[in-house]
Parts: sequence; structure tokens; C-alpha cells
Amino acid sequence: MNRRNFLKSTSCAAMGSTTLLSTLANLTALNGALGKTNSLPPTDYKALVCVLFSGGIDSFNTLIPMGTNASGDNGFNEYQALRSDLSILNPLALNSLQCTGFRGEACAYGSFGIHPQMTGLRDLFNTGKMAFISNIGTLIEPVLNKQQHDSGLKKLPLGLYSHSDQIMQWQTSVPQSREATGFGGRMADLLNAANNNPEVSMNISLGGKNAFQRGLDVSEYAISNNVEPSNVGFQSVPAWWGNAGYTNDIRNTAINSMVDQNYFNLLQKTYATSTKSAVAAFEIFKEALKKVPALNTTFPNTKLATDLLAIAKIISIRGQLGAKRQIFFVNYGGWDMHDNLLGGLNERLPVVSQALKAFYDVTTELGVANQVTTFTISDFARTITSNGQGSDHAWGGNQMVIGGAVNGQRIFGNYPKMSLTSPKNVSFRGNYIPAVATDEFFAELALWYGISPSDLCYVLPNIGNFYSYAANQYPLGLMNFNGTTISTENHPKGCLVY
Repeated sequence: MNRRNFLKSTSCAAMGSTTLLSTLANLTALNGALGKTNSLPPTDYKALVCVLFSGGIDSFNTLIPMGTNASGDNGFNEYQALRSDLSILNPLALNSLQCTGFRGEACAYGSFGIHPQMTGLRDLFNTGKMAFISNIGTLIEPVLNKQQHDSGLKKLPLGLYSHSDQIMQWQTSVPQSREATGFGGRMADLLNAANNNPEVSMNISLGGKNAFQRGLDVSEYAISNNVEPSNVGFQSVPAWWGNAGYTNDIRNTAINSMVDQNYFNLLQKTYATSTKSAVAAFEIFKEALKKVPALNTTFPNTKLATDLLAIAKIISIRGQLGAKRQIFFVNYGGWDMHDNLLGGLNERLPVVSQALKAFYDVTTELGVANQVTTFTISDFARTITSNGQGSDHAWGGNQMVIGGAVNGQRIFGNYPKMSLTSPKNVSFRGNYIPAVATDEFFAELALWYGISPSDLCYVLPNIGNFYSYAANQYPLGLMNFNGTTISTENHPKGCLVY
């Protein structure tokens, strides 16, 4: 098996061994109880659900230009000319209210379509429950064009186009460091005490160990999607917990550097010091799972859908868990499509669309659609031009945000012009500098979630390069803040500097 096929078969980001709810070692954030913060507990409930498309999704075949712009350029014609054998012939029209543009630049096109296998997400978009963020990626500071990119005067992310670097940087939003904690982890550092049962971390992973949920005080509580009370129990430590077993585990992980030895040693210490809390967490979780209600929403029989159904069940017992804030993580990999791109997208995008639509529907059934926001991330986008069979690693791409609190039916950011002469393009293959930084996207999520403006520099160390808070002025305008009180808490952690 060659490396490329191996990456596909292992979903590119296993982040460690298969997670089992009944295995103590895989509940890696039982030290969530140890998080220390002076935050005042919020009185409402909110959850964020991060869906990682590991491998680098070709997102210019998920969001496709269709209309003619003010200059008379036909977006679909330009898209087809540039993508050639990779182009989608019959995208589904999106009833977009607006493509916002960004940083003083207008969107290159005014109307868009979605991949024809994404009917469920088309419906969510057209009913105002979903939005796209266009041409978003990892940045340390704004890079406006190829001239700035090539000047040597701008700080660029480490290891651009590298799976192991970019998949981590999307999770940490600190592109200048390979040692950073995760965006979700840093938020949990500040807010974990909001939950009444601190033995159970607010960060719950269906995707195993990951960088996104790793904080200084709080890490992920990793479970399987078989969230039944009978599946919860205390078992002895698995063989891979030792260093030799860990080495074998990593050897079988697609991208070695995504799990770091120092982190694992920290987990060993965590296990040694928090077994008592672990047992308490088991009991809390086991008892709470007995209260999961019968759900009427139908979910497809796919791994992604089953993961999201498990999250829905955990949300349904938020009261029993004493949870005011929760962050969930899911990985659905296999997107490194250097070949068979069209066939691969036809196979995987229906899984995404059906699962995300079902998950939104179940949040409606549970009465929390306005309190749960789901968003996608990926290593990077793909080149616009074909390599003859597929596309290769690029930079800025398109991501989705779903929920009742999303200002939906809009495309935020700046969809680039489908041209190799675009000032955003930095290669002969069609590789676009991001218009929107991950920091700007995450800052808006953080403010909605309950992070105070004064704490943004802890949660997002580079945010000062992109955004300074002012009342009713948000980085993108993505979230509906009606009824949301911006936190005024000022935590003692201070700003992070990398």
C-alpha cells in the first residue's frame, strides 16, 4: 500500500488508538476536573461541535460560483475552464442572500451552487440555518496578495501545505508554533468550572486524542459512539499505554507528528494522579446515560452520523451531567484525493450532508438548535487546477457553519476569482491566500460561546493582528448575538504569546 492510499484508509488523523468509552486510558481528560478558573458560571447552555475533514477537503467543489458578476464575468464558465476535468457539471443552486466580501474586497461572484450530492445541506442553507465561510485558512497576520506573500516581510504559517502542520494549526489557530494548545482547549481552560460536575470535562471527543480540545488545564474526554450505560465500565490500562505500545500506536497513525510525545507523557501523569476522579466520572456518565430520551430523528447508518447521534444523546443529558458549556470533536477523514477526486467526493459528500442535516434536525427535536453551533475544519483546501486525476495541497478554502444562531443563507468572506492571475493566487496551480483567518472565525464563535473580549488574547494569541473588539462589531457577522450577553469576565491567565 502506498502512502497516499494509506492516508485515505486511515482517515489521515486517527489522533491515536481507537477510542472506547469503557477504557480508562482513552478518557484522556478526566483531569478536566483539575481545571482552575475564576469564571462566573453562565446560566444558559451552549455547545460547539467541531467536525474535522482530515486530509484536506476539495472545498472549491462544495461551493461553486454560478452567476455573472458586475463585470460580466460568468463564474461557472470560469470555474469550468480552470477546473477542467475536476469541475462539477450540475451544482445545486443556493438561494444566497449575500456574499459579504471581506477586508474591503468584494466577492468575485454573486451567486453560488453546492455539490449535487449535498441536498440536505442545500436545504439547510436555503432555510437560513447554514452559512459558508469562503477562502478561510491559517494566517499569523493578514497577507493581502502574492506580492506581500513573496516579499519575505510577512510571517507565514509553519509547514504550509503539510498535513501534519496544517491539520494541527487549524485546531490550535497558532500557525507559528508546533507546541500550541488547542482553540477548544483554551476556551475550556476558562469556562470548565461553569459545569456543575467538574469530573467530566466540557470537552468531549468522538475522534480520539486531538489538538483542538487540548488546553493547559483541560483536555478531551474521549469516548466511542456506543454511548449506552452497559458500555461504561472500569477496565485495566490497555497495552498501548506503555511507551512501547504507544510507539506502535503512532506507527499505525497516518500523520505521525499529530500526536506528540510530550503530550502523551503528560497523559501518563494524568492517569497516575487522577484515577479517583476517573472512577467518579465513569459513575456520573453511566448514570446520566440511563436518562437519554427516545429520539425520533432518523440518522443514516454511517460512522459520521453515528458519532453525531452520540453527541445528540450526550446533549440530551446535559442536565444530568450539570453541563452549561460543552465542546464536541468529530473526525471524518479520507479527503486527501490526489486521484479519483470526483468519485471520492460523490462517495463522501452524501455522508456529510445526510449526517449534518440529521444532526441539525435532532437539535431542533431537543429544543437546542439555537444553542448548538456545528462547524467544519480541514487541513487546507486543494489546488484549483487538476493534476490529471485529482487535486493537490493548497491553502485557503471554504468551510460550513450550521445552527439556529447562525446568520444563515450567506457566504461570509471573499470567494476568490477563478483565475490564475488573481492577486490571491500564489502558484501556477491555483492556490489562494486566505482572505479570512481562522482567528477571525474562531473569535466570533468564542464571543458567542461566552469568552469575554478581554480573554480573546488567551484563547487566540494572534487575534490582535486581525481584530479588536468593539460593541456590536464582530469579525465576520456570522453569528446572531440577539439575546447573547457579551461576557465581561477578565480571567487572570493573561494573553498567550508564541
